[in-house]
Amino acid sequence: MPTEAEIRVMEILSAIEVPRNAGEMIEAMGNEAVTVVCEAALGSYPGLREKVRTNAVAVLGTIDHQQAEESIALLVADTKPDVAVRAMRSAGIQKNAAAVSRLDEVLQRSESTPVLAAEAVKALRAIATPKARQSLERYQTAEGSMPAHRRSALVEDILSQLQP
Repeated sequence: MPTEAEIRVMEILSAIEVPRNAGEMIEAMGNEAVTVVCEAALGSYPGLREKVRTNAVAVLGTIDHQQAEESIALLVADTKPDVAVRAMRSAGIQKNAAAVSRLDEVLQRSESTPVLAAEAVKALRAIATPKARQSLERYQTAEGSMPAHRRSALVEDILSQLQP
């Protein structure tokens, strides 16, 4: 039987239009509610609709809680591109330094798509820690064994926005 927190959080995440203040609402419910949204984002609930999961990932970016930040750091490298993109956006919103290593890995993987690489670049730019800036600089100046996504028009456009 689901708990009261699970019911309330799932109602928020299942809405056709998730309220802009969904993160605040969930955070105000307490740690159990934050755990529910983290578990939903991580895909821990069997049979959870994909839309509810991606809503949970997006909402995590607005929650100021260590568990939310840890979940986002894991999700930026998710195998489902929709989840990974939303997690990267959430990492940027949170300025989540814990996600920098995984974002860097996305940029180094040859199988990353240009969309994933572009979102990783945007997230690293938003995080703006020394380690994030170093990762961006290394990716921007990459030569030789550069992954194919680095040469895509989308990534080139995003990187050109980094120039002063």
